[in-house]
Amino acid sequence: MGTKRVGWARIRSLINENQNEIKVRNTDILAVTTTKTLVANDSGATVYMTKNGSGYVITLPAATVGSNFKFVVAAGGAANHFLTCAGSDLIFGKAQVTSTHATHDSAVQEILKASAKDSVFLHSTGATSGGRVGDTVELTCIEAGYWICVANLYTSHATPASIVTIKND
Repeated sequence: MGTKRVGWARIRSLINENQNEIKVRNTDILAVTTTKTLVANDSGATVYMTKNGSGYVITLPAATVGSNFKFVVAAGGAANHFLTCAGSDLIFGKAQVTSTHATHDSAVQEILKASAKDSVFLHSTGATSGGRVGDTVELTCIEAGYWICVANLYTSHATPASIVTIKND
């Protein structure tokens, strides 16, 4: 048997195919209309929050490195909605809340790891949070036991202030 040479172009092609396959596996879409507990296998999913009536809680799986979720508000909720940690896991990061009112005021909450909390709070009409249609919250675990949060939210309240989107439930 002889040797077979593989060129750089073929190697790059194989790497790209593998990367694309990995991306496809982690693009599940979940529509949530009521209280739900996510599991580790849901990691990578985009979770659409589709109920705007009474509030509900979505519980995250244990924070393991590499786990990630993107939450999209599909029906703005004038009720208390929570993304809550499992066990003793915690959340830190930033939440920016902007008013849809003519003033377009904006406020930011930054929670450092040392002050991490256990939930993300959404309410579409509150002065201290947001949660209108199209708003997003991304949670990524970069250290076991901790989720880092990036939230881009809107509220119908004229002057968002003293933001408490990342808080203890």
